[in-house]
Amino acid sequence: MTAPVDLLLHGATLLDASIASRPAKGPRGRRAPDTAVWVRGDRIMAVGPLADLKARAGRKAKRLDLKGGTLTPGFTDAHIHLVTWIRALGEPWLRAQDTRSIEIAAAERAKAAPGEEWLLLRGWVPREWAPSERSRALLDRIAPERPLVLHAVDGHSVWGNRAAFERAGIDDRGGDPPGGSVERDRSGAPTGVLIEEARKLMTERIRRATPTRDDLAAAIAKARSLGITSAHDFDRAGTWRAAAELEREGKLRFRLLLSVPVSSLEAGETLGLAAGLGGERLRVGPVKMFADGTLGSATALLEEPYEGSGDRGIEVTPPAELAAACARAADAGLSVAIHAIGDRAVRHALDAIESCLLAGKRFPLPPRVEHVQLSRSEDWERFHRLGVLASVQPIHQLTDRAVARLHWGRRTARSYAWKSLAGAGARLAFGSDAPFDRAGPLLGLQAALLRREGEEPPDEAFHPEQRIRLARALRAHLEEGHRAAGWPLHLGRLAPGFAADLVHFDHDLRETAVDRWHRVRAVRTWVGGSQAYGPTRRG
Repeated sequence: MTAPVDLLLHGATLLDASIASRPAKGPRGRRAPDTAVWVRGDRIMAVGPLADLKARAGRKAKRLDLKGGTLTPGFTDAHIHLVTWIRALGEPWLRAQDTRSIEIAAAERAKAAPGEEWLLLRGWVPREWAPSERSRALLDRIAPERPLVLHAVDGHSVWGNRAAFERAGIDDRGGDPPGGSVERDRSGAPTGVLIEEARKLMTERIRRATPTRDDLAAAIAKARSLGITSAHDFDRAGTWRAAAELEREGKLRFRLLLSVPVSSLEAGETLGLAAGLGGERLRVGPVKMFADGTLGSATALLEEPYEGSGDRGIEVTPPAELAAACARAADAGLSVAIHAIGDRAVRHALDAIESCLLAGKRFPLPPRVEHVQLSRSEDWERFHRLGVLASVQPIHQLTDRAVARLHWGRRTARSYAWKSLAGAGARLAFGSDAPFDRAGPLLGLQAALLRREGEEPPDEAFHPEQRIRLARALRAHLEEGHRAAGWPLHLGRLAPGFAADLVHFDHDLRETAVDRWHRVRAVRTWVGGSQAYGPTRRG
């Protein structure tokens, strides 16, 4: 058996939530260039002065001078769609919300994939097209024979041409499915837009290859290049097979928590899946279910109507069904993750979880509500009291602030309320929701700390009273995601006994203004003490 390799990493600022919360000792404190991290095998042995650790580790220890920058623990993205993200990076996105953009993107897709049955485009923003402007006829002119489908930027609605409707077998006279709607013009004919659960009438007929090990390996490699060493994946169920192949081959080099779609709950019960089942790299996560839609598609479920409208959004899953699904998940040994964006949906999600707890049921992992973009102040304390994790994406409040102001008006004062939730005792875990928003932990931290894009003027901040401190933001991106996954090892800190999942960034984050963090890049990433991204070290 080969003896563990000792590695001394030094010459960079050290940063994690515990370090960020301490007052600096002198001008640089823990940033002293002689402070080192001693790694043996897949664990951190010690953190301290380089001279001391050299003596303890012995002469065989390999030293790596990082020559500046910052060394942090590896980050967790607590909500991402890995395979969809990596595929989306290679697909045409609409550059503008006009017909010409659709024509260009469709031509690019047709040229790049001449053998594909469907022309699939991304980046359509429904709110930027008036109902009178979107029709199947418009798309028919662009692609008269081939099925053309535009996926909305938030993933919760699609717009297709007549060929797409025919290929999917959608009857123009059919009604709305539960939890969704088929948009119609004044004559009652479909416009081509399918919203929420109605979109599945089409998307489930689109034959896309199931996730392969190569898809997943590419997504993981991209994630590691951003400083992400673990993720909670909310993509398609087939990801498990691809991940298991990589794990069997010893090539996973990542920590992955895979959710179970609510549609697969019965199969999970039959197979005896249990939350937390797995090892140190691959584990079963919560059952994913939907309480509502999204803000961008105006389908988030609200207590009061959207501004200037009588509409309150879409109840994708009725409260009684939501509670029943939570109970089934708990009985099967699974936890739950409930998508809830509007304030009524958040209330319904908390009610469903509370009904299970009151019935004496327990979840093996912390139950969670995903997104929590608009919430009632009386529900903030409920997250803490019920032990529910608020799984949120700080980048969303920048992407969505204009439409939030449009649709929610004064209610935006309690939107993306990370500080208020944390102040009420709620645990926050940060993610990106890529590809439906931008991936990268430093982008998320920047958004949480500034409430504005990096180089925008300070007065552009969106409800700056909801900014949170660096230590809390780091805890949400480094530690809480690990705890929510129930990993059987310590993750997320630069401390003895913790896993050697590490990232070296090219700037000193303690000396770099936060509004410039979007320019910072990862240089190296280690997973379990093994370098998984970056230049090969010589010697």
